[in-house]
Parts: sequence; structure tokens; C-alpha cells
Amino acid sequence: MVISSVCSGRNTGHGSGCPNHSEALTGHSASTRRIEPTCEVVRAARPPDSNFFELLAIARVPRAKPEMAIDRTKAAGEYCFKSSESTMVHYASQPESTVEDVVYEFDATQLLAAGLDPQRVPRLPALGKMEPGKWYFLPSGVIDPHHQHDFATPTIALAVNVK
Repeated sequence: MVISSVCSGRNTGHGSGCPNHSEALTGHSASTRRIEPTCEVVRAARPPDSNFFELLAIARVPRAKPEMAIDRTKAAGEYCFKSSESTMVHYASQPESTVEDVVYEFDATQLLAAGLDPQRVPRLPALGKMEPGKWYFLPSGVIDPHHQHDFATPTIALAVNVK
């Protein structure tokens, strides 16, 4: 089965094969023990489950570009995908303990040029303080309260609670 080879290491050519399990993504093999439950979710999905092929498609993204996957579980309890210099998505490692299950961050430059008034959008709060479904703004050059680094571009963010 295709999904078995993704997480079991068969026919993958390196490591365990699971994209979240790969030493290439995390930089250390100790993470494989911690990530095992994630791979179990993928292993448990079988056709005709509605989420099987979606999980497989998502799992292939960081395999194509490993540097986009950022393990921020120790610092922020998140796995992050930085798909461009100004776009990130953050997934809570323990969604049952937060309402910020998924956080999207986008470059707001074009929205500002189109007339977005940043004074009317609340400032991005600290991690764990976002209200799901509410947009937040962070000006460029300001320290991101979630990851403690500054953004080169103005940013808008949205949290989603999937529960």
C-alpha cells in the first residue's frame, strides 16, 4: 500500500520515510520516537477514507522541499510550513490543548496597497491568545510574538479551531 511506504520506510530510500518522521526535516533522530503518533494517524487512514489521499498529498509537500518544514514543538508547540519568505502555516502539535489548531500568516503588502487600514485590525497577540476566525495584523520589522523573530513584510494572521 502506498501510505505504508510513506511511513514505514519501504521504498523511500532514507530514514523511516514518514515526512514528519524524517531526520532530514528535524535534524535529529530522537524526534522519530516523538513523531510516531503522527505517523500512526497516516497509517490508520485507508481508502476509501475521505482523508486518505489528502493526508498523502500533504505528506509529500515537505518531502519535495524539506527546508519548508520547521519543527517548533519545543519553543511553541507547533509544526510549521514556510512555503515562501512571507507565507507560513502553523499546526498545533497538541490541538486538544489550544483553540489555535492552525494559524495562517500571509504577507499583507498587497492588502495594504489595496486600502486595508491596519488600525482597524487587532495587533497579533501572544501565542495562545488569538481568537479563532479573527484576523490580526503585525507591521513589518516588529517581533512576532509567536516565534520571537521579525518579519520583513507586514503580516496578517488567522487562527482556526478545527474542533
